[in-house]
Amino acid sequence: MKVVHITTSPKGGAGIAAFRLHSALREAGISSAYVSNSITVGFDGEVLDDPMFTYHKPTFTEKITRKLKKIINPSEADKFRQQLAIIESQLSFEIITLPYSSLKLEEHPLITDADLVHLHWVGNILDYPRFFQKTQKPIVWTLHDMNPFKGLFHYREDETRNVATKDLNEKLKMIKHDAIGKIKEGAVVSPSEWLLQEAVTSGVFDSFGIRRTIANSIDVTLFAGIDREHARESLNLNPSEKVILFTAAKLDIHRKGLDMLMEALENILHPVTVITLGKGSLQIANKNVKVIPLGYMTNVIEIAKCYAAADAFVLPSREDNLPNTMLESLAAGTAVISFARGGMKEHITTGENGILVKEMSTEKLGEGLNDFLSDRYKFDREAIKKYAMSHFNGAEQAMNYMEIYKQLIT
Repeated sequence: MKVVHITTSPKGGAGIAAFRLHSALREAGISSAYVSNSITVGFDGEVLDDPMFTYHKPTFTEKITRKLKKIINPSEADKFRQQLAIIESQLSFEIITLPYSSLKLEEHPLITDADLVHLHWVGNILDYPRFFQKTQKPIVWTLHDMNPFKGLFHYREDETRNVATKDLNEKLKMIKHDAIGKIKEGAVVSPSEWLLQEAVTSGVFDSFGIRRTIANSIDVTLFAGIDREHARESLNLNPSEKVILFTAAKLDIHRKGLDMLMEALENILHPVTVITLGKGSLQIANKNVKVIPLGYMTNVIEIAKCYAAADAFVLPSREDNLPNTMLESLAAGTAVISFARGGMKEHITTGENGILVKEMSTEKLGEGLNDFLSDRYKFDREAIKKYAMSHFNGAEQAMNYMEIYKQLIT
């Protein structure tokens, strides 16, 4: 069985999760390939040069020809891009993508050679109408956000906030719905039950016979194996100080809830050190709060040290699927403080592996932080690690996907 995973980038939560699954499947004996815009791995496990993602600078004549074509005979994709260009400056969003691409993924040799195509986060590289018309192979689609069944946006709050795109959104949803409807053998999978239900309710995947929830995996051993005392020493932390961690690629992404965290920290009654990982910074006037900004990190060992050094990881996301950050924290034995949203409410139990804040408000988040800092709950780090090991291990994830693959191929 040859399975090819497709994702836009190997970076970010979706790309990392996809590569972890690809690796787990290879360990389980599946011939798995991985295609992304900067790393392509063949069925034999070798990293390949991928001409499909190599930029070719157009000649002057080609530039002129393309511009004239867009003016004289614009494609459907060109028309949507023109519409978007007119209103884009008026919009507020984390990310937007159109269901079109100049890349002909359906002609990629790893895809044509595969028995089954496994899609992940494919914004900007997948041309929905063309790909699903020409690719007749079974499709497994792991959802990492709402975009496959939304229009422009990847998150509900962005769609709700940008009312100017309503008509454009509806047109794009129908294009996706019609394109995905051409899939004859399909399975839609979500790491969280919340996102799966959103996808099912949308009706976009009505033709898919298989709908499953399968949690992402993580190298639990790596995160669990970091010595806590050494990690705190390396960050110059006192053994007795309470430390919470907050991380996001960009700290000020609205969806990640930094604004609510900052407001909650202003009302904290106990001394606390806040470590931040990601681009950006936060300013807190409250003298009880010390901030240590570590910036954007890519070294997994250094990231794991931060989780091990923290007493709690705060995850105040307004909406999230099953963030890798939560998995990494639990694998390190570090309790998670989050709102009862998305995949967090499916795994966090107050008093056992974190604090689940039932109401999404700054006030309630502050109460949860104060409960933690006043030692209302005692957390067993080893028990938290065991939870991560049993729920997010690669072998079980691979086995669950292999069952789906067999159902689709046989």
